Amino acid sequence: MKKIAKIATCLVLICCFALSFAACSAKAVTVTINDSGTKTEVEATTGMTVSEAVEKGGLSLGEKDETTPEKDEKITEDTTEITIKRYAKVTVVKGTEKKEVELVGGTVEEAVKKAGFTLGANDALDADKSAYLKDGMTITITAALKVTLTVDGKTTEVSTSAKDVKSFLDEQKIKLGKDDTVSEKLETPLKNGMKIVVKRVEFKEEKKTEAIDFESKKEYSDSLSEGESKVTQQGEKGEKEVVYTVKYVDGKEESREKKSEKTTKNPVDEITTYGTKSDAPQDNGSNEAAQSNNNSADNKPAESESKAEQGGKTVVSKTPIYDCDGSGHGYYEIKYSDGSVERQDF
Repeated sequence: MKKIAKIATCLVLICCFALSFAACSAKAVTVTINDSGTKTEVEATTGMTVSEAVEKGGLSLGEKDETTPEKDEKITEDTTEITIKRYAKVTVVKGTEKKEVELVGGTVEEAVKKAGFTLGANDALDADKSAYLKDGMTITITAALKVTLTVDGKTTEVSTSAKDVKSFLDEQKIKLGKDDTVSEKLETPLKNGMKIVVKRVEFKEEKKTEAIDFESKKEYSDSLSEGESKVTQQGEKGEKEVVYTVKYVDGKEESREKKSEKTTKNPVDEITTYGTKSDAPQDNGSNEAAQSNNNSADNKPAESESKAEQGGKTVVSKTPIYDCDGSGHGYYEIKYSDGSVERQDF
């Protein structure tokens, strides 16, 4: 029995020594764990498996996840990095098409390619192409639209993945002035074949000198024979300064509105004088009778003239016109300053 006890004691001592030797021979190694782009440093020891090192770094591995080096490989002094490739089952959607794909350590771009979709130059993704996949994610592809854009005198057809008019104009680096107009509302969703017209609108104030027409007036005078006329005062146009608010659309005047005006030179009226003097010949045989009747009749026009003057008008001329029968009777044609004419018998 004593011999067996001694042997057992020796075996225990040997195991302890072996374990102590192994512990003393293991070396610490700093390992970087790259988990889909996220890096973590962990203090591992040689002889530890990759899975153990990952677990020590506070990370867990799924059943379908892969690592480089592989999960059960031992950490050595040469091990500096462990790369984790995550398994992901994702859905790729383009329009009405939808496909599911599975990848390990794949990116969004790789998932789109594996789903059999081709990205056009202006197709849009709702995730970064180079982003690593996450299990259960959905990737949506928005196909490019063809939109016709007219701005600054140029019309072009543009492929775009913008969602609405505003984001499209931003994408095309079109800056709108405060008065510019767009044919579609900015919040309108884009549609294939849509035509968007941007008009540059500018308002300017402009001063302009304009003519003021003169008026034509009439006057009467017995200094001229009846039927004669003469311009006794030349008309002259006046001037005014007018301020307009002018609307320009794409550099062309579309409308103008008068804002103010000021007379800088008054117009001069044109006056035309018309003759009232009668040149009709008188009958000599009836001079005496005419003179007698004239004397008796003079009172009436004078009375009329007095009334006319009181009414604010004056007699311009008084012309006797005799009857052709030689009786000496006739009438006066009286013309007033206001242009009115009156007849009085004698």
